[in-house]
Amino acid sequence: MLILLIALPLLTGLAAALPFPSRRGRLTFLLTMQIIETALVVWTLVSGRSYTTNIWHLTESLTIAMKLDGVAAVFSALTAVAWLLALIYSVEYMSHSQNEARFYVFLFLSEGMLLGTALSADFVSMYVFYELTSLCSMPLVLHELTHDAVTGAMKYLYYSIGGAFFVLFGIVVLYTNTSTLDFAPGGTLIAGQHTGLELLAVFFVVLGFGTKAGLFPMHNWLPSAHPVAPAPASALLSGIITKAGVIGIIRVLYFIAGPSALRGTWVQTACLVLALGTVFIGSMLAYGERDFKKRLAYSSISQISYVLTALFLLTEDGLTGGLLQVFFHAWAKIGLFLIAGVIIHLAGLRNVEDFRGLGRRLPVTFLCLVFVSLSLVGIPPFGGFVSKWAISLAALDGLGGPLAYLVPAVLLVSALLTAGYLFAPIVSAFFPGEGFAGEPRLREPPAMTLPLVVLAAVCLVLGLFPDRLTALFQSLAAQVL
Repeated sequence: MLILLIALPLLTGLAAALPFPSRRGRLTFLLTMQIIETALVVWTLVSGRSYTTNIWHLTESLTIAMKLDGVAAVFSALTAVAWLLALIYSVEYMSHSQNEARFYVFLFLSEGMLLGTALSADFVSMYVFYELTSLCSMPLVLHELTHDAVTGAMKYLYYSIGGAFFVLFGIVVLYTNTSTLDFAPGGTLIAGQHTGLELLAVFFVVLGFGTKAGLFPMHNWLPSAHPVAPAPASALLSGIITKAGVIGIIRVLYFIAGPSALRGTWVQTACLVLALGTVFIGSMLAYGERDFKKRLAYSSISQISYVLTALFLLTEDGLTGGLLQVFFHAWAKIGLFLIAGVIIHLAGLRNVEDFRGLGRRLPVTFLCLVFVSLSLVGIPPFGGFVSKWAISLAALDGLGGPLAYLVPAVLLVSALLTAGYLFAPIVSAFFPGEGFAGEPRLREPPAMTLPLVVLAAVCLVLGLFPDRLTALFQSLAAQVL
């Protein structure tokens, strides 16, 4: 079953390159296959069965293997649903794009590789699929073939390769010292008995996977890649594909090294400092950026480091808060990038200073922008508040000394900056001031607005009723630790 979950989008992507009698026929086929894929993922998760599949033996001790556990379930569900929403949105957005078939080829190939990353049973398997995810998603950035698109795609590729070398160093050291790279809840290193080289290897792995997640100082590819990619690709890059780095960090901290072995070490301190610095730097850069998509790219740098901050707490509450932030950030940021695509596609505007009065021309789009922005900032009762509140409490309970208070303080400053760079264009869009004549309302295609409404509703409804989701992630965190 796990092989089918990965193989179906890969085969669909290859089939997308075939000649179809019409664009409608291709899109019908792709939407049908993605609906089937999403249904299979959901059925696999709710069936409650434990799946383990060996695909290929590299050596007697190294295999390419798949395993379904709680972490894999969370990321697989996010991936399948997000791809379905992005595909629905693409029906209209990509209608005037050249090389549309190529876009769908790499869109589905990226989904298959990302699912492989989430479902991997060991470090080597995850590394292989992680690298293939980078290679398959790079053409999505390259799609427009402009100078900026080529530059952004090359930077994305170079940073990904650099991060991969860091991870590879960690794999070699950890395998040499532990003789196993299978994922085991709690990890394999023993507190106080690890070597300095093993700690260094863990740090390099975190830095390598952190490249995909936008962790400073490996973050600079995001503001180059996100703005030049088509809106559906930007949405998935920020909301889901960057989370491949988060998956890798969760696996190495909680399933390879183990939180008990790392807690209180220089690795934890260094990682927390880097994550908090990234939260602040990303928010500051977003606040000063005029281009809306680039502003959202800097915002992603900051918001994903909320997740990393929670994970680096190395506690059950920290892991719970991190998973909640993964969940709510995904929906909010996918919504924001899709909204940016609507604005560019229908109004031809990118600069936030030009949004004056645009709320009257695109009312559904900007109402959804209000909802997802409230969630991203962390305003109750929206979902972002649930995750950010959980991370702050986890820091106060799990850390000692100044760091315990520094974490919620940095998150608060970041939230204020986030409110500034998201709400200012919203206010000018709905309240342009006296004497503003404006232009007539634009037609908002249902294929583009439906995903936005769904995402806005998710941010609100799950924020109003977070108990079951929080309990689910708490249970998962308890199993891991």
